[in-house]
Amino acid sequence: MSKTCGIELKGNEARIVVLEGNPEDYIVVSKSITRIVLDDPKNQEEVRFFYNEFVAFLEDGDFDRIGIKERVSRGRFAGGTTSFKIEGLIQNTDFPVEIIHQSKIKSKLKEVDLDISMVEDYQVEAMRVAYYLMME
Repeated sequence: MSKTCGIELKGNEARIVVLEGNPEDYIVVSKSITRIVLDDPKNQEEVRFFYNEFVAFLEDGDFDRIGIKERVSRGRFAGGTTSFKIEGLIQNTDFPVEIIHQSKIKSKLKEVDLDISMVEDYQVEAMRVAYYLMME
């Protein structure tokens, strides 16, 4: 049985889903923390607060795998600067974090009927990441 943490970075927040189990039988865990927000990315205290809050979440989680959905870095759908800052903060924790390209997730899950009713609409992409990690 594995415990995976899927993360999607959107704007100034990390959207989170934690799954436990295996691809055939899993549950959504930790519904109390569904996102962690960086209120002001220019304020050092706010950045430190976000970092410490995220580290505490990861320490409490005892995850087997942690993954972040990769964002586009150029073009019309490029991620914002704050989301890249958040990614750097998460990668600087002492936990192994994988950046997963959308095409890998899409390819792996194309035959899967993922039950997204267990999460909020804004968490769907994070759930796909967590499920992808569980299938690997």
